[in-house]
Amino acid sequence: MRRLLALVALASPLVSACGTSKDAGAALADAGADALAADATVTDTNAVDAAADSDPGFVVDGAGADAGDTPSGCVSTAKPAAASEVVIATAYASAYTAYELGVVPGLPPDLHLGGCVVDATDPNALLVAGASEDAAGAIYRIALDRDACGHVVGWKGTATKLATTPYVDANLLYLGSGALLYTEWPQNKLGQLLAGGAAPASETDLATVGIPSSPGGAGFVPPTLAGAGGLRLLSWPGGEWSHLPYGKSPTNAALLAFTTATKTATLPNGPGGFAYVPAGSPQFAAQSLIVSEWSNDTVATYAVDAQGDPQVATRQPFFTKFPKPWGAYFDRVTGDFLFLTWTSVPDRVFSVQGFSKPPPPPPPPM
Repeated sequence: MRRLLALVALASPLVSACGTSKDAGAALADAGADALAADATVTDTNAVDAAADSDPGFVVDGAGADAGDTPSGCVSTAKPAAASEVVIATAYASAYTAYELGVVPGLPPDLHLGGCVVDATDPNALLVAGASEDAAGAIYRIALDRDACGHVVGWKGTATKLATTPYVDANLLYLGSGALLYTEWPQNKLGQLLAGGAAPASETDLATVGIPSSPGGAGFVPPTLAGAGGLRLLSWPGGEWSHLPYGKSPTNAALLAFTTATKTATLPNGPGGFAYVPAGSPQFAAQSLIVSEWSNDTVATYAVDAQGDPQVATRQPFFTKFPKPWGAYFDRVTGDFLFLTWTSVPDRVFSVQGFSKPPPPPPPPM
């Protein structure tokens, strides 16, 4: 509700409040982890096994391509619609192309979209958060249409509901056990959904571990950095960026338990979903972060330090115009960047081609 009021009040002076849902007004203010066993020691930096990549082989549209590789020399004639409502910044426009994948078929048209992630068991399917930031929040599954090069170009069939996940928000993260970790806004909670589960197995009140403002975005630091595996949270609307140390839950080995968080930065423009740019992507000389800036209708990039923390002074626009971006995720098959809107419904999904394929993420301890 927070952001719907914001949409109505864009021309009005901002007011402040707390404890409201997202539809209560902006004015009131995607990377799956591969399985790897580890000890339950609480840590903010996890050991990285560069060889660990348990993604199963798979077939892309019957072509026999493996999950780890885009077919060499492939030529695709299948293209989604051009993303006419967005503008890529000049610094990136020569290397990247944006497309609109549109509304997710089968999701009720009055539901807002949150985060997304490619299904860990099927790279030709996407999990999408529907009824984002609402008590009716749920995770849905939709089959993907991929072209000869593996790029997502559309949908197949209609979405089906997998699990009830109240207040689910901008990022969905796989754990090594196959469980999903997700933020709950405005509840200031982290939810955890067991593989095959129909409802949350665990919900952590983040106020108890030092997070005062509810996060929308969450992500694990990639294996290319010293802080690999560390969990990072990003709160809306204030942009508080925090480290959240974790370890194996003493009550369920498939889940995580958390200890006291530390705030290390503040990002502007009402940020939400974020993801780490795959190393080696064009125009990114340094390891970087990309952030959906909902309150500003923009998407920005930041260079990050060894702990995966954004260096605020390095902010650059990636999209200078975007209709209320929220969720953010890099496809593990091709590196395509999937953005989701959170605006006047029905919300839509956009993609950007041109990024490198992301490496297997360092797994949380399982």
